Amino acid sequence: MRMMKPGYCALAEPQGMTQTVFRCLAWGLILGLFIVTDTPLAFRPHTLISANIDRFAALFIIGVAFSLAYPKHVLPILLVLLAIVVGFELIQRLLPDRHGYVKDMLVKGAGCCAGVFIATALRRSFSAISRRTDSPLA
Repeated sequence: MRMMKPGYCALAEPQGMTQTVFRCLAWGLILGLFIVTDTPLAFRPHTLISANIDRFAALFIIGVAFSLAYPKHVLPILLVLLAIVVGFELIQRLLPDRHGYVKDMLVKGAGCCAGVFIATALRRSFSAISRRTDSPLA
């Protein structure tokens, strides 16, 4: 078992098993997004919140997960997530009972960008704090 240095925070510098868990979570969320985005409407969950809030929140969470899974690759993460969003919306255009709108794509893109940016900022803040203190944060 690897010893953690004083001030270590799993969110600041995900490594080893923590990073593997975040990677599995991130790609699992992409699979879930595909299922609810590009399958028949019967499989899409219905919530009491507006569809745009659902879209933004889902991609925000995915952005956070990918940011924690691949902490040193912010720009590639953003590009991959935006490509996935565009791809999923284009696939919807091929399905008879689905639709792919630019507005939906923009809301989803904003969600993933916000998730990546906020998670990256928090991770860097935790990292800076953990370097300045000797007390464990996690």
